Amino acid sequence: MKLLLSSLFICCTVAFVTAQDITVNGHVTDKEGHTTLVNIMVVDQHSGNGTFAAANGVFTIKVQRTDTIMVTARDYAIKKLCFRDSANKSIFNIHVRLDSLHFELNDVYIHPQASLPEIHKEINNLGNVPNTDTYKDVAITSPITLLWERFSKIEQSKRKVAQMENEDNRRQVLKELLHLYIKNDIIKLDDKSFDDFIDYCKLSDEFIKSCTDYELVMAIKQRYQGFIRSHSTDYYNK
Repeated sequence: MKLLLSSLFICCTVAFVTAQDITVNGHVTDKEGHTTLVNIMVVDQHSGNGTFAAANGVFTIKVQRTDTIMVTARDYAIKKLCFRDSANKSIFNIHVRLDSLHFELNDVYIHPQASLPEIHKEINNLGNVPNTDTYKDVAITSPITLLWERFSKIEQSKRKVAQMENEDNRRQVLKELLHLYIKNDIIKLDDKSFDDFIDYCKLSDEFIKSCTDYELVMAIKQRYQGFIRSHSTDYYNK
């Protein structure tokens, strides 16, 4: 009987500790201890909830002891933290040192991975569909020419080509982001599913250009969860 009671007590204690809510107070710097990082994000991987750190790199987040916390910043790799096996206390004060992102491309890689600054430049160019009209400044003086520009098959084809080129650029940017997120364990997706997932996301040029890195990460992660739920496992075995 004593052995049984002791076992029950130990099991209850372990269950309580495992489900315990904790508060994590952190200070984020680079590897050398500098506090010049931009857009520091702290995310609970289990719930998807997160917060931005202050300008000096300080943050506070409440999670369960078994949860995994992801900490990252623009141009820095994600660092994962878990307090499952840490001391039995409710408050943790930590110093997080992030490593700068480095992409080494070997010959065996099929997809070269762009850096975040390179992806940001490509994002800024999205939606810039040039005006292909030959006489775009003659609307008032020559309405007949304007109508010809608007309805001729040649000009319509030229505009269609420009729009298609912009669509290709948008998909390429999103694929580069997906490769980056997969590398940092934010999502898990096969290359053959990229196009279907991009179609499912329906992210406009305006949203991609105006949102922050954190907002874009959370938007894609949320859509990824819905995408996985809406497709059977057979989908990935085609």
